[in-house]
Amino acid sequence: MRRLLFFCFLLFLLGCNDPSSTLENTAKIPSNGFELTYSIDTVKIDAGEDFVYLNSQLQISDISLDRKTLYNFNPVSYEIEVIDLDQAMLVKKIALEKEGPNSIPNSYFYRLQLAEEAQEFLLHTTSHIYRTDMQGNLISSYSFMNDSKSDFRYPDENIINLQGYDSEDGKYFYSYYTDTLPDRTRKGIVRFNFDQKRMDFSPQDFLQWANDFDIYYSEPESSRKGEYPEMSGITLFGDSVVFSISSVNKVWVYNFETDLTQEYSFESQLTDNEKEGNYPKRVKTLEEFREAAKLKGKEVHFFSVKYDSENNRYLRITKKFDGTYSDENPNFISILTVFDKNLNPLLEQRLSDPEFFPNGMSFIKDGTYYSYLNIDDEMAFVRLKLTLK
Repeated sequence: MRRLLFFCFLLFLLGCNDPSSTLENTAKIPSNGFELTYSIDTVKIDAGEDFVYLNSQLQISDISLDRKTLYNFNPVSYEIEVIDLDQAMLVKKIALEKEGPNSIPNSYFYRLQLAEEAQEFLLHTTSHIYRTDMQGNLISSYSFMNDSKSDFRYPDENIINLQGYDSEDGKYFYSYYTDTLPDRTRKGIVRFNFDQKRMDFSPQDFLQWANDFDIYYSEPESSRKGEYPEMSGITLFGDSVVFSISSVNKVWVYNFETDLTQEYSFESQLTDNEKEGNYPKRVKTLEEFREAAKLKGKEVHFFSVKYDSENNRYLRITKKFDGTYSDENPNFISILTVFDKNLNPLLEQRLSDPEFFPNGMSFIKDGTYYSYLNIDDEMAFVRLKLTLK
């Protein structure tokens, strides 16, 4: 799901010697020259007499590199549910310890990730990352509280976001870091070395594309707060980190060894190329927050780029508001963009009857785009199958 093979990016980045620089490339998305045919269906996951935890919309889950197995963490039962995607069924559960010397303390969990090369699971909470073997036995833990109990310290003006991603070999954790409260403005990318317990910080101006479109809700003289952040997608390849932000038609690739950022800009023929930001960013009441969220929802939204290893190409869905808006039935259309292996745009086309929007967890398997769907509290996936000529 998160490891896109940006071979062209990596070769380009390793060949540059100018540190701390940004290179830009802009490409128009062609409107013809290719023929796209597609179909959309739904597949249900058979849990037998059991059930699968769906309250987090599969946000605490990960998928194997061969796209055959999905691992979903249930923070209530403290079990990792193992889903065979080829058979479309729940096959087993892996129990974790909640108490005792090898336990993972009860906390709010951000992510479950599979470090497949290391054959380990990594569980991210609000303050720690815990590592287990494939049987769920605790191996080690790392505190990111930046206090006297932490194994390492970092500048007090930074906060580490623990919703990042771990490398397949289990050696590194990648995320972004922010200012301190209350705004938590994104400042740059951070890489944590698990073995050396060292952090590398790299300021990045492009994160302003996320900062400028966040909505914050804070009631004066009250503890009630909320936020509607702009979504950021992270994918990994070696020492390169690939970023996309839902507010703009761009992709960035950063390499920690060369300290170089490559920016790729695209010009759509069917949608705006960036959000306008015509909504309040700071509100003081819940009603104002809801109204601001509605206005933001009407502006263009770029989902993360997904790699299709079966066809050596990339796919991305863009959501565009169309027509009238109502709380019960807002009208959106979906646009599919297809890129070649070098991220050259090949085609963009509207998908209709029905529309297709990524929801919760999404990934490409066997050339098919899977998007999570809850059907009467049962796990299912909407599948977009396409042929490009």
